[in-house]
Amino acid sequence: MKRIYLDYNATTPIHPLVAGEMEKYIYKYFGNPSSSHWYGKKAHEAVENARNQVASLLNCKPSEIIFTSGGTESNNYAIKGIAFANKNKWNHIITTQIEQRRNSTGKANSWSGS
Repeated sequence: MKRIYLDYNATTPIHPLVAGEMEKYIYKYFGNPSSSHWYGKKAHEAVENARNQVASLLNCKPSEIIFTSGGTESNNYAIKGIAFANKNKWNHIITTQIEQRRNSTGKANSWSGS
């Protein structure tokens, strides 16, 4: 029986061309892009190059591209961005515990904009 993967919200397979581009940063230039050492600088250059490529594809400024670690972080940026932009209209966010009930510490997720 052929299996079909249906959880693309959680993760997706990497296209071979993308894996090929990433390989040198996995094995050779594996530094933290926020670090000031040589490995970090090489990784930072790669991130900025990717940011420029994505901005070009989307016809926007590189400064408008934000890379995140996943869906939850992306959702938080979007929701908080809307909330901060409209803080003169309301001062709270109401959420539910439908999906991400607990964070990595085991505590309920919470956020205070104050």
